[in-house]
Amino acid sequence: GGRHEPYEKKEENKQTSTITKAAELATKRLYVGNLSWSVSWRELKDHMKSAGDVTRADILQTPDGRSKGCGIVEFATAEEASNAVETLNDSELMGRQIFVREDREAEKAADASSKRVYVGNLAYEVAWQDLKDHMRDAGEVQFAEVMMMNDGRSKGCGIVEFADEEGAQNAIDTLNDTELCGRQIFVREDREQKVSGGGHHGQHGHGGQHGGGLNRVGGGAGGG
Repeated sequence: GGRHEPYEKKEENKQTSTITKAAELATKRLYVGNLSWSVSWRELKDHMKSAGDVTRADILQTPDGRSKGCGIVEFATAEEASNAVETLNDSELMGRQIFVREDREAEKAADASSKRVYVGNLAYEVAWQDLKDHMRDAGEVQFAEVMMMNDGRSKGCGIVEFADEEGAQNAIDTLNDTELCGRQIFVREDREQKVSGGGHHGQHGHGGQHGGGLNRVGGGAGGG
Protein backbone atom coordinates (compact mmCIF):
# COMPACT_ATOMS: atom_id res chain seq x y z
CA GLY A 1 0.00 0.00 0.00
CA GLY A 2 3.03 2.30 0.20
CA ARG A 3 2.60 3.45 -3.36
CA HIS A 4 -0.71 5.19 -2.73
CA GLU A 5 0.50 7.23 0.16
CA PRO A 6 2.00 10.23 -1.64
CA TYR A 7 -1.17 10.65 -3.68
CA GLU A 8 -3.36 10.70 -0.63
CA LYS A 9 -1.13 13.23 1.02
CA LYS A 10 -1.16 15.52 -1.97
CA GLU A 11 -4.94 15.37 -2.18
CA GLU A 12 -5.25 16.19 1.48
CA ASN A 13 -2.96 19.22 1.28
CA LYS A 14 -4.80 20.59 -1.70
CA GLN A 15 -8.10 20.36 0.10
CA THR A 16 -6.69 21.97 3.22
CA SER A 17 -5.40 24.97 1.32
CA THR A 18 -8.82 25.48 -0.32
CA ILE A 19 -10.51 25.30 3.05
CA THR A 20 -7.99 27.68 4.57
CA LYS A 21 -8.55 30.18 1.78
CA ALA A 22 -12.32 30.04 2.14
CA ALA A 23 -12.03 30.27 5.91
CA GLU A 24 -9.71 33.25 5.59
CA LEU A 25 -12.25 35.04 3.43
CA ALA A 26 -14.95 34.29 5.96
CA THR A 27 -12.94 35.76 8.83
CA LYS A 28 -12.69 39.08 6.98
CA ARG A 29 -16.48 39.30 6.97
CA LEU A 30 -18.49 40.33 9.99
CA TYR A 31 -22.17 40.23 10.79
CA VAL A 32 -23.47 43.34 12.54
CA GLY A 33 -26.81 43.19 14.32
CA ASN A 34 -29.30 45.32 16.29
CA LEU A 35 -28.85 48.24 13.89
CA SER A 36 -31.22 51.16 14.06
CA TRP A 37 -33.60 50.97 11.05
CA SER A 38 -32.33 54.33 9.84
CA VAL A 39 -28.65 53.29 9.55
CA SER A 40 -27.44 53.35 5.92
CA TRP A 41 -24.50 51.32 4.57
CA ARG A 42 -22.41 54.50 4.54
CA GLU A 43 -23.02 55.15 8.23
CA LEU A 44 -22.25 51.52 9.01
CA LYS A 45 -19.04 51.73 7.01
CA ASP A 46 -17.99 54.97 8.74
CA HIS A 47 -18.64 53.44 12.15
CA MET A 48 -16.64 50.28 11.37
CA LYS A 49 -13.72 52.22 9.86
CA SER A 50 -12.20 52.82 13.29
CA ALA A 51 -11.16 49.14 13.33
CA GLY A 52 -9.49 49.07 9.91
CA ASP A 53 -9.90 49.29 6.15
CA VAL A 54 -13.53 48.48 5.26
CA THR A 55 -13.78 47.06 1.73
CA ARG A 56 -17.58 46.88 1.74
CA ALA A 57 -20.62 47.37 3.95
CA ASP A 58 -24.14 46.14 3.22
CA ILE A 59 -27.41 46.59 5.08
CA LEU A 60 -29.66 43.53 4.65
CA GLN A 61 -33.06 44.60 3.38
CA THR A 62 -36.58 43.22 3.07
CA PRO A 63 -38.02 42.93 -0.48
CA ASP A 64 -39.69 46.34 -0.08
CA GLY A 65 -36.35 47.98 0.66
CA ARG A 66 -36.59 48.40 4.42
CA SER A 67 -33.64 47.56 6.67
CA LYS A 68 -33.69 44.21 8.47
CA GLY A 69 -31.67 45.83 11.25
CA CYS A 70 -28.50 43.91 10.42
CA GLY A 71 -25.67 44.03 7.93
CA ILE A 72 -22.45 42.52 6.63
CA VAL A 73 -19.11 44.33 6.75
CA GLU A 74 -15.96 43.10 5.03
CA PHE A 75 -12.45 44.24 6.00
CA ALA A 76 -9.25 44.16 3.96
CA THR A 77 -7.63 41.74 6.42
CA ALA A 78 -8.74 39.14 8.97
CA GLU A 79 -6.77 41.02 11.65
CA GLU A 80 -8.84 44.17 11.14
CA ALA A 81 -12.06 42.15 11.25
CA SER A 82 -10.89 40.56 14.51
CA ASN A 83 -10.09 44.02 15.85
CA ALA A 84 -13.63 45.16 14.97
CA VAL A 85 -15.15 42.24 16.92
CA GLU A 86 -13.05 43.19 19.95
CA THR A 87 -13.47 46.96 19.81
CA LEU A 88 -16.87 47.56 18.20
CA ASN A 89 -19.07 44.81 19.63
CA ASP A 90 -21.50 46.51 22.04
CA SER A 91 -20.52 49.96 20.73
CA GLU A 92 -23.26 52.51 20.11
CA LEU A 93 -24.39 53.51 16.64
CA MET A 94 -27.21 56.04 16.27
CA GLY A 95 -28.50 55.38 19.77
CA ARG A 96 -28.46 51.58 19.68
CA GLN A 97 -25.93 49.13 21.05
CA ILE A 98 -24.83 46.98 18.11
CA PHE A 99 -23.27 43.54 18.17
CA VAL A 100 -20.45 42.49 15.88
CA ARG A 101 -19.43 38.89 15.25
CA GLU A 102 -17.86 36.70 12.60
CA ASP A 103 -20.14 36.28 9.62
CA ARG A 104 -19.63 32.50 9.61
CA GLU A 105 -21.26 32.06 12.99
CA ALA A 106 -24.13 34.28 11.98
CA GLU A 107 -24.75 32.34 8.83
CA LYS A 108 -24.78 29.09 10.71
CA ALA A 109 -27.34 30.53 13.08
CA ALA A 110 -29.52 31.80 10.27
CA ASP A 111 -31.45 29.27 8.25
CA ALA A 112 -31.28 31.56 5.24
CA SER A 113 -28.78 29.30 3.52
CA SER A 114 -31.42 26.96 2.12
CA LYS A 115 -33.06 29.92 0.40
CA ARG A 116 -29.76 30.96 -1.14
CA VAL A 117 -28.11 29.69 -4.29
CA TYR A 118 -24.59 30.14 -5.60
CA VAL A 119 -24.38 31.06 -9.30
CA GLY A 120 -21.15 30.54 -11.22
CA ASN A 121 -19.61 31.07 -14.67
CA LEU A 122 -21.22 34.50 -15.02
CA ALA A 123 -20.12 36.71 -17.89
CA TYR A 124 -18.03 39.55 -16.47
CA GLU A 125 -20.47 42.22 -17.63
CA VAL A 126 -23.41 40.70 -15.70
CA ALA A 127 -24.52 43.10 -12.94
CA TRP A 128 -26.64 42.14 -9.92
CA GLN A 129 -29.70 43.58 -11.68
CA ASP A 130 -29.20 41.22 -14.66
CA LEU A 131 -28.69 38.28 -12.34
CA LYS A 132 -31.81 39.15 -10.37
CA ASP A 133 -33.92 39.45 -13.53
CA HIS A 134 -32.68 36.11 -14.82
CA MET A 135 -33.32 34.29 -11.53
CA ARG A 136 -36.84 35.73 -11.15
CA ASP A 137 -38.09 32.98 -13.45
CA ALA A 138 -37.71 30.56 -10.54
CA GLY A 139 -39.40 32.58 -7.80
CA GLU A 140 -39.40 35.81 -5.82
CA VAL A 141 -35.82 37.07 -5.44
CA GLN A 142 -34.99 38.86 -2.16
CA PHE A 143 -31.54 39.95 -3.24
CA ALA A 144 -28.86 39.20 -5.79
CA GLU A 145 -25.18 39.94 -5.42
CA VAL A 146 -22.33 39.62 -7.90
CA MET A 147 -19.01 39.01 -6.11
CA MET A 148 -16.50 41.74 -6.87
CA MET A 149 -12.74 41.99 -6.68
CA ASN A 150 -11.15 44.94 -4.91
CA ASP A 151 -10.81 46.85 -8.20
CA GLY A 152 -14.54 46.54 -8.85
CA ARG A 153 -14.39 43.83 -11.51
CA SER A 154 -16.73 40.85 -11.32
CA LYS A 155 -15.38 37.54 -10.01
CA GLY A 156 -17.80 35.77 -12.36
CA CYS A 157 -20.00 34.37 -9.58
CA GLY A 158 -22.76 35.52 -7.28
CA ILE A 159 -25.28 34.73 -4.57
CA VAL A 160 -29.05 34.92 -4.99
CA GLU A 161 -31.51 34.70 -2.11
CA PHE A 162 -35.12 33.74 -2.72
CA ALA A 163 -38.16 34.50 -0.58
CA ASP A 164 -38.54 30.80 0.16
CA GLU A 165 -36.76 27.47 -0.17
CA GLU A 166 -39.04 26.44 -3.05
CA GLY A 167 -37.75 29.32 -5.16
CA ALA A 168 -34.16 28.36 -4.47
CA GLN A 169 -34.79 24.68 -5.27
CA ASN A 170 -36.70 25.65 -8.40
CA ALA A 171 -33.74 27.80 -9.51
CA ILE A 172 -31.37 24.84 -9.09
CA ASP A 173 -33.77 22.56 -11.00
CA THR A 174 -34.69 24.94 -13.83
CA LEU A 175 -31.92 27.56 -14.18
CA ASN A 176 -28.76 25.47 -13.88
CA ASP A 177 -27.07 25.35 -17.32
CA THR A 178 -29.26 28.16 -18.69
CA GLU A 179 -27.67 30.94 -20.72
CA LEU A 180 -27.15 34.46 -19.39
CA CYS A 181 -25.35 37.09 -21.51
CA GLY A 182 -23.98 34.37 -23.80
CA ARG A 183 -22.57 32.09 -21.08
CA GLN A 184 -23.95 28.90 -19.61
CA ILE A 185 -24.28 29.48 -15.88
CA PHE A 186 -24.42 26.91 -13.09
CA VAL A 187 -26.69 27.18 -10.06
CA ARG A 188 -26.28 25.21 -6.84
CA GLU A 189 -27.09 25.44 -3.16
CA ASP A 190 -25.10 28.11 -1.36
CA ARG A 191 -24.79 25.87 1.70
CA GLU A 192 -22.16 23.73 0.00
CA GLN A 193 -19.99 26.81 -0.26
CA LYS A 194 -20.10 27.29 3.48
CA VAL A 195 -19.39 23.66 4.25
CA SER A 196 -16.35 23.65 1.99
CA GLY A 197 -15.41 26.93 3.63
CA GLY A 198 -14.54 24.89 6.70
CA GLY A 199 -17.47 25.06 9.09
CA HIS A 200 -15.12 23.43 11.61
CA HIS A 201 -13.14 26.63 11.95
CA GLY A 202 -16.36 28.36 12.89
CA GLN A 203 -16.80 26.14 15.95
CA HIS A 204 -13.81 27.79 17.57
CA GLY A 205 -15.23 31.22 16.79
CA HIS A 206 -14.43 33.91 19.27
CA GLY A 207 -11.42 32.59 21.12
CA GLY A 208 -9.62 31.38 18.07
CA GLN A 209 -9.36 34.54 16.07
CA HIS A 210 -5.86 35.61 17.06
CA GLY A 211 -4.63 32.06 16.96
CA GLY A 212 -5.94 31.90 13.43
CA GLY A 213 -3.79 34.83 12.44
CA LEU A 214 -0.68 33.26 13.91
CA ASN A 215 -1.37 29.91 12.31
CA ARG A 216 -1.61 31.53 8.93
CA VAL A 217 1.78 33.13 9.29
CA GLY A 218 3.47 30.02 10.56
CA GLY A 219 1.36 27.46 8.76
CA GLY A 220 3.74 26.77 5.91
CA ALA A 221 6.77 26.24 8.06
CA GLY A 222 5.40 24.23 10.92
CA GLY A 223 3.08 21.85 9.06
CA GLY A 224 3.80 18.20 9.74
